[in-house]
Amino acid sequence: MWHTTEIADIMAKITNDYGYSVFKNRKLCVALCGDLFVKYEREKQIFQMLFQAGLGEVINDAPFKTEQELKIGLARVDSFLQKQAIEQEARIHVIEIMQKSFAKVNSLSGINMFQPQVTRSYNELHFRLLIPEVQEYADRIELSTKFMYKETGTDVDTVFEKAVYTDRINDAHESQMDYCLLPRKKTRNFRTTISNEGNKIFLTDAVVEFTFLCSNYKKVIISYQIYKERRLKLTKISIYKMTVDEYEKTCGIINMLLKADAASKEEGKTEINLTQLSEEEPTYLSASIQEYSDALRREIHFLKMGRGKKYKIVNGAKINKDDKGIYTYSFELETELHLPDDAPVVIDTNSGFHAVGTVLVCEDFQILLLLDHDVGEKVLAAYLMVEPWKLLEALNKRITTLNPSIHKIAIALLEQGPKLSTTEDISTVAKGQPEVLRKLEQDNIVAVWGPPGTGKTYTMSQIAKTYVKQGKTVLIVSHSNVSVDGVVKKIVELLDIDMEPDLKAGKILRYGYVRDEELSKHPYATSFNFALSKCKSLAADLDELTLKRDELKAKKKEKTEEYDGIEKKIKRIRNEIRKEEKRYAERAQLIGTTISRATIDPIFEMRQFDLVMFDEVSMAYVPQVIAAATLSKEKFICVGDFRQLAPISQCPDAKLLKTDIFSYLKIIDSVGHMYWHPWLVMLNEQRRMHPDIAGFPNKYIYKRLLQNHTSVLNSRKDIVKTEPLSGDALNLVNLAGTYCAADKNTDGSRFNILSAIISFSTAVAADQETIERVGIITPYAAQTRLIRAMLKDYYKQNDHHISCATVHQFQGSEADLIVFDAVESYPKAAVGYLMGKEPDSIMRLINVAITRAKGKLITVANDKFWINLYKGTNHIFYKLLDYIKEGHKVVSNSKKTLLPYIEDVNPGSMMQIYTNEDAAIFMLENDLEKSKGRVVVSLPSSNLRETQGQIIQAIDDAHNRGIDIWMKSNEYSGLSDAWKRYCVGTENATFPLIVIDDEIAWYGLPTATWSFKVDKSSSLKTVLHVMVRIKGKNTIEMIKALTELEVIQVGVNKRPLSNKENSLRSNMIEGQSIKSIGLAAFVEEKEFCPDCKSHMILVKNQRGTAYLRCSNKNCKKMKYLTADLMNWYISIHNVECPKNDGGELKGILGKYGPCVKCSRGHFLKPEEI
Repeated sequence: MWHTTEIADIMAKITNDYGYSVFKNRKLCVALCGDLFVKYEREKQIFQMLFQAGLGEVINDAPFKTEQELKIGLARVDSFLQKQAIEQEARIHVIEIMQKSFAKVNSLSGINMFQPQVTRSYNELHFRLLIPEVQEYADRIELSTKFMYKETGTDVDTVFEKAVYTDRINDAHESQMDYCLLPRKKTRNFRTTISNEGNKIFLTDAVVEFTFLCSNYKKVIISYQIYKERRLKLTKISIYKMTVDEYEKTCGIINMLLKADAASKEEGKTEINLTQLSEEEPTYLSASIQEYSDALRREIHFLKMGRGKKYKIVNGAKINKDDKGIYTYSFELETELHLPDDAPVVIDTNSGFHAVGTVLVCEDFQILLLLDHDVGEKVLAAYLMVEPWKLLEALNKRITTLNPSIHKIAIALLEQGPKLSTTEDISTVAKGQPEVLRKLEQDNIVAVWGPPGTGKTYTMSQIAKTYVKQGKTVLIVSHSNVSVDGVVKKIVELLDIDMEPDLKAGKILRYGYVRDEELSKHPYATSFNFALSKCKSLAADLDELTLKRDELKAKKKEKTEEYDGIEKKIKRIRNEIRKEEKRYAERAQLIGTTISRATIDPIFEMRQFDLVMFDEVSMAYVPQVIAAATLSKEKFICVGDFRQLAPISQCPDAKLLKTDIFSYLKIIDSVGHMYWHPWLVMLNEQRRMHPDIAGFPNKYIYKRLLQNHTSVLNSRKDIVKTEPLSGDALNLVNLAGTYCAADKNTDGSRFNILSAIISFSTAVAADQETIERVGIITPYAAQTRLIRAMLKDYYKQNDHHISCATVHQFQGSEADLIVFDAVESYPKAAVGYLMGKEPDSIMRLINVAITRAKGKLITVANDKFWINLYKGTNHIFYKLLDYIKEGHKVVSNSKKTLLPYIEDVNPGSMMQIYTNEDAAIFMLENDLEKSKGRVVVSLPSSNLRETQGQIIQAIDDAHNRGIDIWMKSNEYSGLSDAWKRYCVGTENATFPLIVIDDEIAWYGLPTATWSFKVDKSSSLKTVLHVMVRIKGKNTIEMIKALTELEVIQVGVNKRPLSNKENSLRSNMIEGQSIKSIGLAAFVEEKEFCPDCKSHMILVKNQRGTAYLRCSNKNCKKMKYLTADLMNWYISIHNVECPKNDGGELKGILGKYGPCVKCSRGHFLKPEEI
């Protein structure tokens, strides 16, 4: 039985006590019902549910003063009740209550009989309010401020009631009356939102009033005037004395808010219980899921132990320290990174400092970090590690909490995919874009095999466009930003005219970090720009700050407090925009983002899409593909090429992560055999490469399944005709016969200075022609860094169309002309890690490199090196060289074409290549004559040619003028006394270099009868001498860093190079001054050669394995580094783990030789202790 009269009386009491505006506050209404309807359980439950669902907004026009208003109001209430599925009997009672409560009631006047005290001072109040900040958005304005409690001797409760905005034409807008209880004795930031209700808000000359209700009988209204540029000025503070009714109402509100807070805490506990209950729901588990989960955990553990990939950062400077003890540091990057703001990082300096922090900003080759420890005023070098394990932890959680009733597509992928595999040859696979569309209609899961240039992006874009037109939702993901950019950009290009409104309305959004320059400037297609367009005030602030920052950059003031302050302001604005981004992304019909963001961003937690497409899926972990499939409710397409790069895992024990989804589906096996699968469709018509370029991958990689579209021959003719090397699409620049030495840097990445020079010069020559885009690709990051430094020096205004990247970075991109720099050469006796892995990995690497080229591919390599190592084998790069030599253009010294080619591509400007030795020496003498401070010389060989006399004379003249001469040589003992006067011995003088005042560098002087040792009985002599003068700060700094030019090394022992006359002489080894430390010093003290009784020294072989060698170079004696010797050193010197983690060290013989194991689970190299 309903208590209609009693409930109506209670509603009238609420109205009298709190006013009609109380019904706008859902939370407060629910609490009031719980408190006042306690005797009427049935009515309480229904009215709490109705107010929670928005009944208060339905009766927004109450009280109803006329019969017509009453009819309209009750009709709206009835419609609302029907939508809430309220049964008819209850509806009749509710409507009767509404009629009794809100009809014929005199509206409260709200007139306060007490005149306010008006002031502009907070002296009479128990709190202060900071000047609010106002942000204008498309649908609202937001006011943010800080409430600061003042101690007055009496505790006062304060409630923020509302904010009212009145513009210059006297239109008033009021915030929702969502009461906020402000804490006693504390400071609190808070913000309130005022909706514009679809009307234009005029900010200038408007008035904003904040209303506060206080438990000390005061009602406070603080008024501000808004001036130009959204600046607010306090105009008055009105302090009213409350009536008894107002005071009781305020106390009631405070009590209700306290109850609501307590209830929300209880509700939080209930939510936890609900979460626990949801975890007890059926969860899909399988052997595959368990295996991948184990692999992810191993990878996470590996990374947490600090053994993941580290990036070298240099030239660090402390900018400032803030009040919270956070230090701002600026560093330069040796590798281009794209890290988001606030990305967690760890850094370790060479001097032993360790700090954790976050990224403030990362742009180009500069990074600003916020660190928790002081690591010094200046930091010459440090190593930075990003913390990717948080992504992996989220990924692991996603795949181990699959719900069979929700994640049907993901479970079908896991279960059915491998079961449907066959042993039938892949040649019968369905082919062409129409087959993809047919397969998508037929199956819920489709695997698209898209070799290079076959239109993967176009196909995905057309499918996405079709789904959007049908009103369906689409999610596009990939492991890389570049790939996502490509698909979204293509969708925008292909949009029909009738879909332009969808784009302008934010229905198609690229969400996240945008790498593509053109797409990043699109006003609607990126969520950042779209959100910015909806907030003109933030956009204006951002433009102003960016302009100031650019001015400081132009003045080289990046390492100043002013620059740091501007960056922090920019970061705050970006954070505000990102909050808006999320709002618009949640509403978008099509979203393009990375799989990492789709895994961790909360907006994807409870959402599924009609169609999910995963691009470049061959580079993704299988768990990432499963995570993407969980976001699909109807269709899932994975698009990629299992003959391109595979996923990368850093932990040796997590090899399972290195297999892609195609391997999981058994479409390809571990030795490269390929099989038919019912989900698989091949895009087999390529429209990117000139047929001559496509011919090699088609023959050796794609089993001749790849076809050339008729357009590629004609459309690429102009590129083939242009210089350099006009007339052929496939070309080889063979550096055999030159001194093209290769070495590796401290990170183990290989580089080759002469090869970099030739590759750079070739690209510059192409850029000066009509070719639109030129790319330089190399397997190794160190070579990429060196060439990028050359580009930075050569094109100071960045006005070029050349990009340089590693093979992994270039996947998904293309260029009209590609220069592939192979790097590998002598004196290294074997290829590096990337070019010497298992055949399938090398095949994928080379395939990606050569198939980026649209019209011309120029390979730069030392052909003799590859012939000596791989002749008669199936190494794919050796096959490529053979393929080019069989019928395409080869530039080589043996054909007398290499020298004229080098002269033709001579870039000039900051890099001048000489093939005439006399001309080079003349310029070197001129440079030495102008030297001002220091000359550093590196001599690989002592067998110098007759022109050495001119060079040493020029060095003597410079020395006599007071110039410091620093010199080192690999063959110190064979040098003449004239050179020994300045020189010390070393083992790391791989390159012939002369660096003058860090402003000019010479490669190839002084010339020598250099030779590369091939084996015990043969060697390759240098017959073509190439000398290069470099005048570029970035290039010279990079060469110095990569070669460790100013470091002497013997075995694992290193020390700085300096002026020989001032060098300290200790542990002299053929003119060297080397002071050993750590285990190396212990070895020299305790171990002696059994043959000649000289000291043994700690050294490493080509693979990095530590062993002992006699310090006497005439003695060839070697010994193993034993675990006993390492443990003897650890025990005597009480050696602790350098990571300062409290672990105990123990020397062991591991899989790859001697190493040191810490009890905390990680491993160290012997030379690290």
